[in-house]
Amino acid sequence: MERFDLRAEKIQIIRRRGSDTYVAEQMLKIAVTGGAASGKTTVCECFGRLGAHVISMDALAREAVRPESPVLEAIVDHFGQGVLVPDGSLDRRKLRGIITMDPDERKTLEELIHPEIFRLFEKEVTAIESRHKDAVVVVEVPLLIELGIEGQFDVVVLVEAGYDLQKRRIMAREGSSGHDAEALLDMQMPSEAKRAHADYIVENMGSIQNVERAAEEIYNKITEDS
Repeated sequence: MERFDLRAEKIQIIRRRGSDTYVAEQMLKIAVTGGAASGKTTVCECFGRLGAHVISMDALAREAVRPESPVLEAIVDHFGQGVLVPDGSLDRRKLRGIITMDPDERKTLEELIHPEIFRLFEKEVTAIESRHKDAVVVVEVPLLIELGIEGQFDVVVLVEAGYDLQKRRIMAREGSSGHDAEALLDMQMPSEAKRAHADYIVENMGSIQNVERAAEEIYNKITEDS
């Protein structure tokens, strides 16, 4: 595992484990994971600019619950009409408030939505592979470790940021209260528990330029012998 400390003047390699390369002519799948507001999307965007195909599980989740979809109907059947906004779309913030307070309801939601998310994911991966056999596919997967699917990827990149920084980012991004931001963070697996599953760790506490530099170095290390 390699850790990239973005607070440093230069990227610092702390530790290393496993292989950094992949075989050409084969698809390479990179999972980017981390807690809420850790900077996963930023890292994925950097990989995308370097030539990778980027898939967001959150975007697939939004597609899965589009208005009039079977998944949304199942969610409404269980949680009630109160989880809809007037235009018939899902009130994600309200639903998140429910599952944040009730682990059983969170499990129910995952059982309703995850099969469709993974179906859409496989469809997208297949489409990419049909066009580019040697594609580098980067997938933003917030619950990678929690779902135990890290073995489906060739490389795992964990993005970390301090708890207080994540809390401030959530509050600024979503207009959440401090209490709601803490509730969201507290229901997630601690980053420390995810580290053993990661090939690379990016500590995202610095500038966007440092994030870009770290992403580029990781990308080059993974693909340098392709």
